[in-house]
Amino acid sequence: MVAPRNDHSGSEQAKRHRLLHALHRRGTASRLHLARELRISNSRVCDLIERMVDQGLLCEETAAANGERRGRRGVGVSLNPRYGHLLGFDMEAKRLRLVVTNFAGEIVWEARKARRPLPDGESIVDEILSFIDASLAQIRPQFPQLLGIGLAASGVIDAKRGVILHYDLIPQVVNLPIRDRIAEHTKLPCVMENNIRAMTLAEWTLGAARGLHSFVCMAVRSGVGAGVVLHGRLLTGSHGFCGETGYMVLPTRGPSSRWKNLQQTVSETALGIDIESNGFDVAPAVAKHTGELIGSQLASIAALLDPEALVLGGSVLNTEGPIWPHVLRAYRETALHELAERVEIRPAQLGPFAAAQGAAYRCLYELFPVTAAHH
Repeated sequence: MVAPRNDHSGSEQAKRHRLLHALHRRGTASRLHLARELRISNSRVCDLIERMVDQGLLCEETAAANGERRGRRGVGVSLNPRYGHLLGFDMEAKRLRLVVTNFAGEIVWEARKARRPLPDGESIVDEILSFIDASLAQIRPQFPQLLGIGLAASGVIDAKRGVILHYDLIPQVVNLPIRDRIAEHTKLPCVMENNIRAMTLAEWTLGAARGLHSFVCMAVRSGVGAGVVLHGRLLTGSHGFCGETGYMVLPTRGPSSRWKNLQQTVSETALGIDIESNGFDVAPAVAKHTGELIGSQLASIAALLDPEALVLGGSVLNTEGPIWPHVLRAYRETALHELAERVEIRPAQLGPFAAAQGAAYRCLYELFPVTAAHH
């Protein structure tokens, strides 16, 4: 069960995978609802689901819980969590994280490790592989049916080549074939995604953005980034760089060559703190200034995209921290009044492992593709 079956026509396989994606996002749905949502005939949906249940991809609600016999249109179906498991790996400047999700998307295992400053790219790759090896030693006995691994990478990435093109915080990793090295080392299919787009996918599926069609998910951690969903599509942009909000420039006095960007001003790295390890300790004036910068930039993003909501995550944007209230105040004060009333700010719900979780989801979608584009 380590890969989707290939004994189906392209058209039928695409329908199967669309059903799988829809159930991954929904959790549980009836055949009738799936047919309406996907605009596939009821008879075709019933036939596809019967085959997918027989193959172990899907499972049905029990008759006792639903009161209807197997195969009826009103009986709810969902992904079978025991079909297999996926790994999600999140790499940022200060820490590494790894999760295992079951086939239904629930995290069943997680681990993290603080990163050490290392002199060159090969040392960093060795650190990553060592962390993955130590984790797999615990994971494989519990979850022997591993389907693949999703890599949530920081910085500007080329997802097709599986490399980081630009990353100010760890420049040594630029152009290293990290995805392919991990795939070769683990003997598992590996997919690369930008870490905040991966977090966006997770929040959209199970978190604060569930049910939304247009939103921006911004995270402030070691760096700053965002994922953009418009009209039900997670955008990558013309060149794969959509959402690099950390590089939005903050004009100040002096020549433009000396102006700083958002990442150089409000991230953990810029503030010289490690919140997960040492707690949230910043001076009140710093918290106020940082919150005002973030809130005003959010107002600009809202004016540009007019989303349903702005979802905020990452260690710096913890709702219990000193920066959060200043973000909310500055957003309300600087946003277009009509937007501030309509575009709400929501705290992310899935916590520090969200990007790793979303990377596992990206891997699942690539193992069961509908099209070559992101969904």
